[in-house]
Amino acid sequence: MTHFVWTNNLNTGQPFIDEDHRKLVSMINTFHEFIEQGKGRDVTGKVLDNLITYYNVHFAREEMEMQRISYPLLEEHKQEHAGFIEEVTMLKKNFDSGATVNPVNVAHLLNDWLRNHIVKVDTKLAAALKAAK
Repeated sequence: MTHFVWTNNLNTGQPFIDEDHRKLVSMINTFHEFIEQGKGRDVTGKVLDNLITYYNVHFAREEMEMQRISYPLLEEHKQEHAGFIEEVTMLKKNFDSGATVNPVNVAHLLNDWLRNHIVKVDTKLAAALKAAK
């Protein structure tokens, strides 16, 4: 399983956003390591809990900055955040209920969503924050 590799196109130029994203990448890569060690199922619930908690903190920070600058895409961005939290929360509920949740599929979801969100959505926010300074 391939780890989440940080590439230059993921840098937004906004220190608080990039630091949060790097922390999320680190958390996702730790999950990859557990999967490679055959411990993915053992840690999936805890990993999802930790990610939900950290994502909520990160999203709140971003949304506060969006409000501060009257970001025109605020509602769309917030909806993306809410949809992702809903999806991960549902995965966690399924896992807790004993449903089969494949850790590899979870890791791919986490990788893909974060990468796409940074490149397609957060870069627009970062540009707006830079312009607002």
